[in-house]
Amino acid sequence: MQEKQDHMGKRERELECIYSISDLFDLHMPLRSLLKGIIQRLKPAFLYPEVAELCIVLDGEVHRTEHYEKNIYTLSSDIITHGKKRGSLHVSYREERPFHDIGPFLKEEQRLLNVITSRLCKVIERKQVEEALLDSEKRHRLIFDASPLGIFVEKGGTITHCNRSFLNIFGVKKADVVGSDMFDYVNDDSLHRLFAGSLSDTGSFYENEYSARTSGREIFLRSYYVPLRSRNDNSLEGGIGLIADITATKNSEEELQNQKELLTSTFNALQDLIVVVDREMNIVTSNWKSDLISAPGDEDAHPQLCESFTADLMPCDPCPVKEVFSTGNMKEFEHTGPVDERVRDFRIFPVYDTKGDVTMAVSHIRDITERKQTEKALKSSTSELEKAYDELKSLDKLKDEFLSNLRHEINTPLTSIKGFSELLYDGSLGELNSEQTYAIERVVTKTRKLQNLIDSLLFLSTDQNGTIRYNFEPVEISSVLNKTVDMFFDAMKEKGIKIRVDYAFDSCSVDADRTYLPQVFLNLMDNAVKFTPSNGTVTVSANVEGAGIHVVIGDTGVGIAENDIPELFQKFHQIDSSSTRTYGGNGLGLYISKVIVENHKGNIWIESEKGTGTDVHIHIPLKQDQFSASSSSPSVSCEKPVPR
Repeated sequence: MQEKQDHMGKRERELECIYSISDLFDLHMPLRSLLKGIIQRLKPAFLYPEVAELCIVLDGEVHRTEHYEKNIYTLSSDIITHGKKRGSLHVSYREERPFHDIGPFLKEEQRLLNVITSRLCKVIERKQVEEALLDSEKRHRLIFDASPLGIFVEKGGTITHCNRSFLNIFGVKKADVVGSDMFDYVNDDSLHRLFAGSLSDTGSFYENEYSARTSGREIFLRSYYVPLRSRNDNSLEGGIGLIADITATKNSEEELQNQKELLTSTFNALQDLIVVVDREMNIVTSNWKSDLISAPGDEDAHPQLCESFTADLMPCDPCPVKEVFSTGNMKEFEHTGPVDERVRDFRIFPVYDTKGDVTMAVSHIRDITERKQTEKALKSSTSELEKAYDELKSLDKLKDEFLSNLRHEINTPLTSIKGFSELLYDGSLGELNSEQTYAIERVVTKTRKLQNLIDSLLFLSTDQNGTIRYNFEPVEISSVLNKTVDMFFDAMKEKGIKIRVDYAFDSCSVDADRTYLPQVFLNLMDNAVKFTPSNGTVTVSANVEGAGIHVVIGDTGVGIAENDIPELFQKFHQIDSSSTRTYGGNGLGLYISKVIVENHKGNIWIESEKGTGTDVHIHIPLKQDQFSASSSSPSVSCEKPVPR
């Protein structure tokens, strides 16, 4: 009787444990919480619950009671899901107890442990499936929302779901889309007939392109619709639609077509003949711009090259196009037609594919007959010009020789005239009366002018040949200026011109040519005196500026208009023809002065105003880099240089 009561007690504890843990399984709680609950509720089911300790190991994670220690009398049950061991459930006593069926444990306790782990395995498998489904749902929802295509789901023609791209394409809100008719957004006649029941087609999808206006702009769309049909009667239950914004693609296609038409128009507008052939020597395309090649008929759109060309247009034996295909190199040559004798320039270019093989050849053929004739005429003209140039050089040489001889021939008597005239004027050959003195003074003055003209012409000739040599040495500038002023003293006294001299130094030397630099000041003083009226003033000033000396020769004469100043330093230039008759001169003084100053590495410029007078500025370095130099042509500018 006692044994029966004990058995009933054990059975009661076992059932209570199963019921208690089953409640945990039905709560759908997190797995960790479930394992902790099993450990807490499983202890009372054993014969000695006061010393029972439990442990559950799952996927390497351990859940146990505080005093659990595994020993040789531990009761265990494996946790296996989908044929793979994931862990185990262990029960042990922390104190020794009498032996029963399995050590200190009963067979019923092992069976209970197996029942618990079996149920736990099913719960774990179910949770794995739920998690996989949840992940799949998240993944598909993410794809649905992140897709660049607009996606909608409809049932009975009414939209039930849509993604963000759909809303962005049409610029609407989700609340305005869900529940609306799908034909508010899809324009497809086949779908209209399908939903109206007038189309018996059972196609797997429907596709269409159409335009729509949204947010005040026109867009181009492409729609795809996949119907969902009943398995029983193949009736339409709903469907999924995709909307793609193809506006950019359409615009690109239109732009590409425009470029294609432009290239075609340009290709056809070329006056040269262009022919493209393939490796089989068939004409792929051409602009057919030649009377010697005719466009093919409809029956043969791609004729053979050599059959289309006559012998007058291109030699075909050997064929230069085949040579380009075989060598892969561009070929260029000229060919003269044996019949029409027209000269044509041929350039044949290879066209490569992505593998580097020559797939086509482009022939560019240009009629250059007129150009050849022009070249021949030009060559003949060039030969004649060269001959004329050689003759001019000979004449120029003769001119130089003539000028040299002329100077010698003129200088010899002129020197005697000048010398004896000055002796008479100085009174060295006896006293002269006033009339004789005036006459001999005019002879001396005109002799000096004639000497100056001869020297100017000789300088000009020598400078053009580049044979003038400058010998630089220290020259005292104030002494040169004073001698220049003295030479014009009588002329200024005669016209009643006042002279004003202002030097900012007592003595200053510059590296200069002792012969040519004074010539500059003589030319400028001659102009100042010549163009200054009676009772006017001529000013000569000099001062040191930086590493050079600045000399200004000014006058209160007629002045120069601003637009005439740039041309003053040109050879033989005078402002107008009346200047020659009124003031005289040969137009070489300023030109020669500029040549000499610039060959001294200096600058010369003019400041003037019509009716108020003229200032001529000269700036020359105090030191020259070398003590000899050859002549060079002057610069064009006569403006004041920018200081550096």
